[in-house]
Amino acid sequence: MKWSLIQLQKYRGKKVSIEQEIDVTEYLKEHNHDVRSASLVNVSGSMTVRQDSVSISLVLEGTFVLPCARTFEDVIYPYHIESIETYVDKEEKVLDETHHLMDGDKIDALPVIEELLLLEIPMQVYSDNVDNALSEGNDWNVITEEELEQQAKQAETKVDPRLAGLADFFDKKEN
Repeated sequence: MKWSLIQLQKYRGKKVSIEQEIDVTEYLKEHNHDVRSASLVNVSGSMTVRQDSVSISLVLEGTFVLPCARTFEDVIYPYHIESIETYVDKEEKVLDETHHLMDGDKIDALPVIEELLLLEIPMQVYSDNVDNALSEGNDWNVITEEELEQQAKQAETKVDPRLAGLADFFDKKEN
């Protein structure tokens, strides 16, 4: 995703369409250890060349494979990112995070695409398959609210047999 300014000058004032697939799986795995895999990134959009800047309208689509926060099984997480990035020739023209300084006479969109993808990775994802969710472990298990209420009622009515004699203690003393 590199272009030379000399190459782009013939398109000055015109929109140039972009359609390309790139593989950034290794970069994503290296910078975010939750990423198990990623599809090729479908990069589409358009580029507008001006005398002192180049604006690129990007649309990124693909999928990440991330671990489920409950079960650690693979979850396919699709993404769709739209962004407008502007490359300028002088540092004082860099106004915000969507403005980037050109690298000499070249424009390299790959670092920006990688950054956009890293920002899109969610902190947690959950699998739709709840059958594989952990329901019990060492000294714990998952119960419904109804089961919890039922257990609480049983605990209220149940008296420890070692203390059953104390229930009648005050009744006997009054007699």
